[in-house]
Amino acid sequence: MSASRTPEQIAADDALTEAIEKVLEAYYPDDNDGIMLEYVVLVRSRDWNDDGISITASSMLTRDNDVPVDLLLGMTEYASARLRKQIAEA
Repeated sequence: MSASRTPEQIAADDALTEAIEKVLEAYYPDDNDGIMLEYVVLVRSRDWNDDGISITASSMLTRDNDVPVDLLLGMTEYASARLRKQIAEA
């Protein structure tokens, strides 16, 4: 899935992985005994063009930019199903 990464990309990926591990430990201290295998980070950003019109963009980051698409789809579909369940039960 990914081409060779630059040193900057490797450092950024390592920092993101470390940050996610810290967030998991902070939010789920009693349930964080496993080894993190993959992750997906969804990002929404907004910018404005010269006419002041807002432009929204979405980005998706995966661990080392190398999560197979079938696994990526499964992870996002599962997360979507869990979120829909939480909404339905609220």
